Amino acid sequence: MVVHAIAMSALYVIQKKLLHVLHPAQLTFFYKLSVLLGALPWCFTNGGIRNLKTSRISLHIARSVFSTAASLCFCFALMRVNAADATAITYLEQIIVLCVSIFYFKEKINKAKIILIVCGITGSLFIIRPGFSTFNAYYLYLFAALGFWALNNISIKVLGQTERSRTQLFYATFFGSIISFPIAIQHSWPSLKAIHLGLIVMLGIFHWIQVIAFFKAFKFADMSVVMPLDYMRLIFISIFAYLFLSEIPNPTSFIGYILIILGGMYLIYDEGRKGGWREKNKKSNL
Repeated sequence: MVVHAIAMSALYVIQKKLLHVLHPAQLTFFYKLSVLLGALPWCFTNGGIRNLKTSRISLHIARSVFSTAASLCFCFALMRVNAADATAITYLEQIIVLCVSIFYFKEKINKAKIILIVCGITGSLFIIRPGFSTFNAYYLYLFAALGFWALNNISIKVLGQTERSRTQLFYATFFGSIISFPIAIQHSWPSLKAIHLGLIVMLGIFHWIQVIAFFKAFKFADMSVVMPLDYMRLIFISIFAYLFLSEIPNPTSFIGYILIILGGMYLIYDEGRKGGWREKNKKSNL
């Protein structure tokens, strides 16, 4: 999970560096394409072309739309939002998923979930309105990205009932590249230097590192053990953003970071104490 946190932090920094020369739509296209090219060998192993067989192509396309829209909104936000602040706000995705679970799947609400929601919302206010005097409109893109990511996760959950992981990955990146390309070509293309091409390749590499590390973490340990380490992303992104982007978070942002972490950690502790994560792991492995 520590490797996952480092790789995710590196992804955000690389994306922000590339946004200095690329439009968000162009960066989204290159990101989807780099992941697709890296995924192709794996997608066709143990089954070949049969791995692409599906009867739910419309849902695959819908998932690709949600994923591409989320990436596009996140890139727009990253242009004008500190990388560390953007990382902290992404943790609010669990609040959106939690609200969907409560209102749609009728899950019971308890003290830990209430604490998560209150700490998350309060912490985000400290981040997006430092000193409670100004508001950066680019945070709206960030919250839009969270909404699309939540829809993407719901699509993955539905597809996971019938579709293989290889099938999902291929169609998500394939249609994502196709959807983002027409948007990307509407903007003037810069002359990319060797360093920019290298950073685009690194996007795909760090994406695969974080995916593999994430699943390996859950393979060898319970969620209640490894999930708290995911919050180390805030530490690594703060270091990387300072070293490579010269970004220093606003002092009030640190209060927001602490509140978001405390809310998430308490929910993880409460679920782990009750064995909730273990039960969810068992169900996901069936």
